[in-house]
Amino acid sequence: MGKLIGTKRNRGRSIFLFCVLVPTFIWFLIFFIIPFFSVIMYSFTNAHMAYPTYKFVGFDQYIKAFTKDPTFLISLKNTVVTALVIVPSTVILAILLAAGLNALGNRLRQIFTFIYFLPSVISAVAISLVWNWLYNKNYGLFNAILDALGMKTQPFLTSASQALICLCIVQIWSIFGYYAVILLAAIRGIDKSYYEAAEVDGAGPLAKFFRITLPLIKNNILFVCVMTTTVAFMFFAPVQILTKGTPGTSTMVMLLHIMNKGIKNSDIGYASAMSIILMLIILFFSMIQWIITRERKEKAKHYKGQGV
Repeated sequence: MGKLIGTKRNRGRSIFLFCVLVPTFIWFLIFFIIPFFSVIMYSFTNAHMAYPTYKFVGFDQYIKAFTKDPTFLISLKNTVVTALVIVPSTVILAILLAAGLNALGNRLRQIFTFIYFLPSVISAVAISLVWNWLYNKNYGLFNAILDALGMKTQPFLTSASQALICLCIVQIWSIFGYYAVILLAAIRGIDKSYYEAAEVDGAGPLAKFFRITLPLIKNNILFVCVMTTTVAFMFFAPVQILTKGTPGTSTMVMLLHIMNKGIKNSDIGYASAMSIILMLIILFFSMIQWIITRERKEKAKHYKGQGV
């Protein structure tokens, strides 16, 4: 009897897993695996929507990106600049905000967590339109404040030297609250006994933050770094809505250039090759972050084993 019941339970569990996993796998197959390998395949061809046939061209599309397309090199430089601005700024602000929210009482923490998390659920189009008004050189709020203070008004999005940084600020503002909530959850999960022991030893707030909080949420910070890196290199919506890569090519980023070539110009082969290059760049920077974190973790284990 027991065997029969166990068999029925196993069969029911198998049916449940089948019903859950098969649709998920089909969705994953259709919307990720097939498109991913299609992009890889097209990147080695001269596929173009204007022509019904295409042929294998090897690495010609990749060579073209670095030797025959100056806009690609500009977009690559701009993308790296945005990543260097967005990633450290977002991570630092998220850590500081999470620590600040953790120091508040329950009611205030809930209110401010909601306020800072709100931009992450608002449409990127709506956010970009609001910032477009803030940055407007004629009637924008920022220039109105500068004018009221007797300072020189700024061109912001119409300046080749300012536009890219202005767009980075939009992106940072829209995402750092989301990552702060993730880090806040990690901080709230730290055992309070660590802080109590540190207080007994006479540690102040800064010492507890740097010697307890940061080391114990290291993995969460790594997650935020990797995710922010991906977001930075996939930077697109504010650029498309606010500047479309202008003035000149000062805000042309890789994803916008890929979209222009792949959708506007229908050059599928070349757009696919640039997509693979972008993916490899994101993977490269993510691996560097992971290696640095792992090396620090191994050093910590080494010193701990020696009783240091």
